[in-house]
Amino acid sequence: MQHAFRVGQQYRDTGSYRNPDDQFLRWIRGSLDSGIKNTGGIRDLGADRSEIPAALVLISNDSGISQHDDPWEDTLAVNAGYISYWGDAKADNPYDDSPNNQKIKSAFDRAAAGQREEVPPVLVFRKPESGVVEFCGLCVPDRFEVCSYQDDTGTQIPNYLFHFSVLNTQSVPVAWLHDRAQMNDNDRAPAVWQRWVETGDVAQWPTGEILEQSGRVRRYETTETGVSDAFRADTFDRYGHACTMTGIEEADLLDLAHVLPRSQRPELAEHPENVLVLNALHHRAFDAALFTIDSNYRIQTSPSFDPAHPFLRETILDRDGDQLSFPPDAQIRASFLEDLNTGLSWL
Repeated sequence: MQHAFRVGQQYRDTGSYRNPDDQFLRWIRGSLDSGIKNTGGIRDLGADRSEIPAALVLISNDSGISQHDDPWEDTLAVNAGYISYWGDAKADNPYDDSPNNQKIKSAFDRAAAGQREEVPPVLVFRKPESGVVEFCGLCVPDRFEVCSYQDDTGTQIPNYLFHFSVLNTQSVPVAWLHDRAQMNDNDRAPAVWQRWVETGDVAQWPTGEILEQSGRVRRYETTETGVSDAFRADTFDRYGHACTMTGIEEADLLDLAHVLPRSQRPELAEHPENVLVLNALHHRAFDAALFTIDSNYRIQTSPSFDPAHPFLRETILDRDGDQLSFPPDAQIRASFLEDLNTGLSWL
C-alpha cells in the first residue's frame, strides 16, 4: 500500500513505529532501518549516504497538548501558504547552541546559498490532541529571525523564528522520503518540489501562484480566536448559505471569512460587518491577498496573480473592478476594508 500525507488530514500517532495502527512514525519508518524519534517538535529522518537529513519533520502542539509549558506559539497559516515555526531554546539551551535549531538553520543557510539540492524537505504537522497529528504541508525555507521573550525571572530568552512557504501540493508520498533516505532519489517527489530545487520558484499553496523572490505583503490569520457556532450559523443565514464571489451553495465547501484577521483584531472576531461567506478556494486566495475588496465593494486583483485554472480566471481575474452585491441583511463595513487594504503594497 502506497501511503501519503495529505494536507488537512489527521493521522494516528501512537508513539511507536511497532504499533500496526500507527500512521505517523510507522509510515515514515516503513522499510528503513530507522525513522524519526518520538521526542520533541523537531525531528530528522537520517540519510544513508549523507550527513544531511533526508527530511525534517516539525511538530507544532496546539494549546494545552504539550506536557511542558511552552512560551513559543507557532503560526500555522496553512490557508495562506505560510508557516512560522519557533526553534528549540530555553534558558539552559541557548538558541544558537541547540542541535535541533542547527538542523533547521542549516537548511535555511543552504537555501540562501542556492544549494537547494542539499536542502531537506520540511514536513510540518500540528498536534490537535494527544495521539493525533494533522499534516499542514510540504515546506521550503523562506527566512528566519531571532526574537526574544521574558521568562518568569525577567531573563530575556532569544530564539529562532523560522518562516516557511507551503508548496502547492495536496499530498506527499511517503515512498519519496524512503527514496531520499536510501538513495537520495527525488524521482517520486511532488512536481512543485522538483521545480523549486531546479529553479528556486516557490509555487505556493493553495493556488500555485509563484511567490515573488523580492518579497510581497503576506496576510494570514490563525485560529486561536474562535467564533461561536451561533455566530457562524447566523452569518451563513444572512448570506443565504452561498459564496459571495461565486454563488456556490454546497455547505461543505463554504467558509466563514474574516476581513480583518482574528489574530490581529480578536475583538472583531464576531463583528457581523467583518465577515463574509466564501468557498474554501476563494477564502484561501483572499487570505493570501491574491485579491481584495475595496471600500466601494469592487473586486481588486493583485497584479502578480495570473492563475492558469479557468475557474479562478473567470471568478476573480476577469471580474477585476466588478462591484459585489450582498444580500439585504449582509454588509461589510467600508472602514474595515480600508484598514485591510492599507497593508497591501500592490493596491
